[in-house]
Amino acid sequence: MNIRELKSKKTPIVRIDRSLTKFKKQALFQDKVDKTNEVLRKVGLPKMKGRKAKPA
Repeated sequence: MNIRELKSKKTPIVRIDRSLTKFKKQALFQDKVDKTNEVLRKVGLPKMKGRKAKPA
């Protein structure tokens, strides 16, 4: 593919960096996840008024 063909495409060309797979199973920001889970356990999720669930 040349540059002219790439410019005429409507979809972006993305190259995935394979070196990022080392982070796949690693828990990043674990302290924030723990704090959020604690708050949700204490307070819970807010109740939604006036909104109907979408049919599946």
